[in-house]
Amino acid sequence: MVNGGGCVLILVTDANILITLFDVNGVSVLPMIAPTEVLDVVLSECEHESQRGLKEAVAAAGIRVVSTELAWAAPARLLMNGQLSFPDALCLYYAKHHGRVLLSGDRPLRNRCVAEGVDYRGVIWIVHEAHARELIQPQELCRWIKTWPLMDRRLPVDELEKLRRELNC
Repeated sequence: MVNGGGCVLILVTDANILITLFDVNGVSVLPMIAPTEVLDVVLSECEHESQRGLKEAVAAAGIRVVSTELAWAAPARLLMNGQLSFPDALCLYYAKHHGRVLLSGDRPLRNRCVAEGVDYRGVIWIVHEAHARELIQPQELCRWIKTWPLMDRRLPVDELEKLRRELNC
């Protein structure tokens, strides 16, 4: 996928997006939208009982796992500003310095993206893209939209309602 500036769009995802998509068996949609990466420390953050199989879903989808470099630690810590976790700061650093679009649903991280001039997107955008490109059937996307609130995913209610209307859920 090419963005408006003519550059190839590459996505880097945080744990929040991976887990939200994993909840509905939707991780595989990311590389259908654009080449997708995840930092190894972010993937490690997702390795616990409630997400058993997530790492395998990432591998099966063809999402590239990026090895975090020690040299990124100090500059990433400067981005933390008391609200970001270290893995989130690493994602922000990586996105900023490697020209990636950061996928996140985490408000403090998204706010920091704005402050740092980093392009970001969330799960609502992912659903829009999947629908617009006909990557996922509308009834499956409707199932996602209906499932997320049941799993305590804090997604904007008004945006979910707009998606329901668009997809005739």
